[in-house]
Amino acid sequence: MRFVLAVVVLQVCLAPSAVRADESETPSRPPPPAPGPPAQDFREPKAIITFQIENDFFSRWAKSDRDYTNGVRIGWLSAPTTMPQWLADITTVPTIFGEPRADSIVRRWGVSLGQNLYTPQDTSTRALIPNDRPYAGWLYIGFALQYTSVVGDRPVRLDTLQLDLGVVGPAAGGRFVQNNIHTLIGADKARGWRNQIHNEPTVNFTFERRWRVGRLPDMALPLGLEWDVIPTAGIAVGNVATYASLGGILRIGNDLRNDFGPPRARPAMPGSETFTTRDDFGWYFFVGVDGQAHAQNIFLDGNTFRSSHHVDRYPFVLDVQAGIVLLFRNARVSLTHVLRSPEFSERDRWQQFGSISVAFRY
Repeated sequence: MRFVLAVVVLQVCLAPSAVRADESETPSRPPPPAPGPPAQDFREPKAIITFQIENDFFSRWAKSDRDYTNGVRIGWLSAPTTMPQWLADITTVPTIFGEPRADSIVRRWGVSLGQNLYTPQDTSTRALIPNDRPYAGWLYIGFALQYTSVVGDRPVRLDTLQLDLGVVGPAAGGRFVQNNIHTLIGADKARGWRNQIHNEPTVNFTFERRWRVGRLPDMALPLGLEWDVIPTAGIAVGNVATYASLGGILRIGNDLRNDFGPPRARPAMPGSETFTTRDDFGWYFFVGVDGQAHAQNIFLDGNTFRSSHHVDRYPFVLDVQAGIVLLFRNARVSLTHVLRSPEFSERDRWQQFGSISVAFRY
């Protein structure tokens, strides 16, 4: 309830008023449209709320509680708003590859609350399993800025800056949540939570940039379908995870300009919580890869400042994902299946889990 009240207070204090251009203010509402159905875009003054769950239960081929077994998150993203000049200056990241200068920048801020759970494969024993990953829970609150760069009426780039504050260990409530849910659904309890990593406050900062790369004229698709590529690059620093990431997704469908791809739970790259709809219905299939070079991962390396259960982490991890996104007038539903390469040497196994996200504009 305090979290909800905080969101309401912040929304009132930072009520959307205008969208800041690169050099000057522009109205938050677009100019009056031509006769016909209104064309909605990223400047439209609507906030977005997102509900998301990731779970290995959604995996058709590997239904078991192991590795990254569950992640839940609720996020709220403001309507386009004017940022204080000093905040806009210090949080605007320059272009990297000589991208075209934006005509305007649509700025939003957001908050989110989430929890992730990690377990070894054998959850039936109370004993420590030294050659499998530690039990771990992470509870966090996130604060985000999302900047959409627009050229003409075309969104070309999305920047996300995210600060996550939280806690790992028993205080994160992993044991309570998993075992009570298992009791409700009639599943066996995980008995080894006494071996989880210790309590530790967490601070993690993430930056991600996404680009929209238009289709080539000589590769047009039949039936009026569109395709594009969304390259992504990012970096994360903190005692939860420190890594650099590079990847992208290929999309095929219609009205692709509605968003920059589906969102993901932390500490993966944040993804695109921003979306709009130009028609009553839009959709696309997507497939993508995301490679990560890790310097640290608390869920495998154990606690930062004290000894705890840990395993030998691989420095490089690859995520392969595929799914479908459906966009209705003020709603978006995304279904994603993720295949992750082995993360540590003791159990050289691939992971699978699914992600379901439902978002509403209001």
